[in-house]
Amino acid sequence: MKKSIITVLILFCFLITGFSFAGDKPVKNSKNSAKKVLNSTNSDKDILTWVRYDEGMKLAKASGKKVFLEFTTTWCGWCKKMHATTFKDPKVIELLNNYFVTISVDGDSRDSLNVDGFITTEKGVTREYGVSSYPTYWFLESDGGKIAPMKGYKDRNVLEDILDYLKDDTYKTVEFGEFLAKKKEDAKKTP
Repeated sequence: MKKSIITVLILFCFLITGFSFAGDKPVKNSKNSAKKVLNSTNSDKDILTWVRYDEGMKLAKASGKKVFLEFTTTWCGWCKKMHATTFKDPKVIELLNNYFVTISVDGDSRDSLNVDGFITTEKGVTREYGVSSYPTYWFLESDGGKIAPMKGYKDRNVLEDILDYLKDDTYKTVEFGEFLAKKKEDAKKTP
């Protein structure tokens, strides 16, 4: 009888330990999670590159490029699908690398950022932009001025249209519906 109680207690301890570790998220090492910084002059045009928020905002100011700001998490299924599909598309990669600085922010991360002398975290930046669901994207001017947010998964065709619309400031003079209609009309004229 004593052996069976001890056996049950040992199994119970293993189960509790297993469940408590199963829910833990891996701690990411800041050095390993640093994203490689590449720009449009890189010879490897088929790679979409992501930078940290603080680095990206400096790059945007220096280059005059707009910002494509991604808010993601490690557990977000739609975020993973975007990276596996839409962000693998050569046209999307070309548009983002040529006209935007691509910044990725992990909404759950407490990694420290230094934004013009102000110390914050990725989670703090997420709150600053009012992000409540993932993925969420923000389009910004090179000086950080907000253009518009975009929520949820987008296929390559939708994102290409949006990037085309924003890249040359067309959004400042033409409504998006008008832009799409003209683009569709132009495509019909092309043999």
